[in-house]
Amino acid sequence: MASHSTPKHDNDRNRANGSTRPQAIDKNDEPPPGYSDATEPGRPLPDDVDVTASFAALSLSPTPKDPDPDTCLAHLKLLYALQGMKEDVGYTDGLWNIWDSRADDSREDLSLGAIPGIPDADATRLTEDDRRKIAISKIREKRWALFLARAVDRYESWWHSLSGVMLRQADMEVSGSRFPSDGTLAVWKEHMLPPLDVVMVWHAHMLNPRAFLEDTMRHGLGNYWTAGMPWHVVNEAIDARCNYTVSAEAKQYWTSRTGRAWANQDDSPTKSIKCPFCSRTNHVPWTTCGIDEQAKTDRLPGLVGRGYGDGQFSHTCSTCGRENYKELLSVSKFVQDAALLLSRSVCMPGTLLDPRTGRPEPPTSQISPLTFPNRMIQLDLRIKVMELLRFDGDPHPTMATVRAMIEDTIRDDERVRKIDAASHWVRHRLHEKSKVCVRKMMSRYWENFSSFALDLGGAVIRQGVFIDKMCKLDWLHSPSARDTMRRLITKYERFITIMKTHPTHIAVPTLDVDLAWHTHQLSPAAYYAYTVQRTEKFIDHDDKIDESKLSAAFEWTTKTYQEMFSEIYSECTCWYCETIRSAQISSIGKLLRVSKGEKMAESFHTSGAAQLCPPDNSAHISAHNAVRSLETAERQRVTTYLRARHQEKLERNYEKAAKRAQKKGRKLPPRDQYYNHWGYSYYMYSPYMYPMYLAPGMYYGWDPCYVNAGAGAWGNCAAGTCGAGGAGACGGAGACGGAGGGACASDNCDASGGGCGGGDSGGCGGGGGGGCGGGGGD
Repeated sequence: MASHSTPKHDNDRNRANGSTRPQAIDKNDEPPPGYSDATEPGRPLPDDVDVTASFAALSLSPTPKDPDPDTCLAHLKLLYALQGMKEDVGYTDGLWNIWDSRADDSREDLSLGAIPGIPDADATRLTEDDRRKIAISKIREKRWALFLARAVDRYESWWHSLSGVMLRQADMEVSGSRFPSDGTLAVWKEHMLPPLDVVMVWHAHMLNPRAFLEDTMRHGLGNYWTAGMPWHVVNEAIDARCNYTVSAEAKQYWTSRTGRAWANQDDSPTKSIKCPFCSRTNHVPWTTCGIDEQAKTDRLPGLVGRGYGDGQFSHTCSTCGRENYKELLSVSKFVQDAALLLSRSVCMPGTLLDPRTGRPEPPTSQISPLTFPNRMIQLDLRIKVMELLRFDGDPHPTMATVRAMIEDTIRDDERVRKIDAASHWVRHRLHEKSKVCVRKMMSRYWENFSSFALDLGGAVIRQGVFIDKMCKLDWLHSPSARDTMRRLITKYERFITIMKTHPTHIAVPTLDVDLAWHTHQLSPAAYYAYTVQRTEKFIDHDDKIDESKLSAAFEWTTKTYQEMFSEIYSECTCWYCETIRSAQISSIGKLLRVSKGEKMAESFHTSGAAQLCPPDNSAHISAHNAVRSLETAERQRVTTYLRARHQEKLERNYEKAAKRAQKKGRKLPPRDQYYNHWGYSYYMYSPYMYPMYLAPGMYYGWDPCYVNAGAGAWGNCAAGTCGAGGAGACGGAGACGGAGGGACASDNCDASGGGCGGGDSGGCGGGGGGGCGGGGGD
């Protein structure tokens, strides 16, 4: 039997302390019940309380459906298993020859460099103990980073082992638009379950709904789209202690299908890749950071490395002598997809879903705007694309090389006319939807060399932030867990109502709403039907949004929720949530004693509800998708001003909240918040910030917690393909520049609205088709 169990460490999550939330309600128009039945935080539970009772006998159907308490609890069990696996890996001393003892070795100082959460000026004031803790924290994180890189590779092997036929352009004309609802349900049995690390990547993949829909469509995996996460078999594999255990038959089945070992750690220490230039196979190490604990050497390898799973992959081909590097692998992926288009008419990524609705639409004609990227490659760029990797060609091709090729085409009116079969006698402009689809196609390759629509390693890292918080909240072991699940499902339904009512705004979830939202997305066909029926769009779940924009959008969501449902949105007493609530109190209404916001905020405290929501462990803003923007100088001049305005407003409202609390005989909690990351506590100014404690340089691929922003920046789109009014650019890892100056993740630009941004906080959709972002529209 194979299992993953949770190790015992000083910084382990505290389970079974009875953290609870208010009871749930069944109707959106009814107020929630009181907190009278909740267990007071911090009070130990009686010895005879069974903390596993809430999830001991879950009723889970093999047929996907909308979220209910049982599926939410099954989801929480899975999150606990994933967290346990992560801790097992990070704390396994010597895994891949990466030893904790290096934290004490004077030959390399792993605490120096970019120390997350510590200003440069303060780094010199670190004690020796702090330096060691930071170093060992990074060592543990490096083990996890390697495990994650290998997990994504193993998931890709599993994905390709599933039966499916690549989607051709002709298929879109016949049945492509019916894919989300016409799939045959895959029948899952226990022996079909993959290893837990593969389930983790699969989980993150599905939590990017439009990307997962596109990938399953392109690869012909309609039965897996329809089935979603098979909760009935996954739940049976996770025991009461959240260990993931499967049968010998399941391990054998996995190995026979994929040729991989069941355990991630037992897979080969090398990765076989074909040189993009000469097509000869090279066996490259997964990491160059490992070293024997007793090695006698003057220099240690550090934690960045040049292996396939390291931060700066580089390998010289043993046959042709050309360098293989991660930017080259992205180009190679693009060339391979283009070759499939040219030889078998397989649709390019980014050309299947309508940018506004997220739904697959059959081409209305042979020159549909959605398929412009396909025609551009077939009719204009086919020779140049196929020559990208010629041995005597560009010595260092990257996706910037591809962007330059596309820019040349877009600038040439005659070439665009030919691609669109437009008459010379009629004025012709490239359709806005065509521009968006070019951007979406490019976004599949910028900083992504996998077979999928996004870098799944980065997606897993961002989801890990959410998993950490779910385990800390520990709803799973609460005696009132089922009531909590019912309540958060109701809040989630209201959240969808907000998105339906305000399609051009970004809506940001709280942690409880996000749990129900994530659970729903893990049944993709059911989630698709639900959101399309209610909003006429397939609502995406953007897992990259600038932290300042996220905060501003959260303030709007709080205000809107309270106005629509007359209830507190973020049931938390931390300084940030108290500040956001204070911003909703009208000064005039307060003077006249008719402020609705003040009455709700005061009731939250006088009812006793606030006492059950400690500032360090409550369901406030869900910020696992918060990222920072790396901007060009031009763009930074605009966004620095906007961020300063937001920060100034937040400070103003904090002072107002502090004065209001003082008048009521209360005191706001301190703004000092710390996050324990592999044994070292990093300072976090606010819960809406990106996870600055991560050390991105050691992860394979690129920094998972940033977006590029600004015209011409790396990762941004070809000139001429941004929407009207957009001052900046967008692309794979990047963002759209718009009148508002905000940044947004590349996959969420709206065609009809033209430019991105708008308003105080940025956002996508321009004037057109719907906001997008952390909790938002599409």
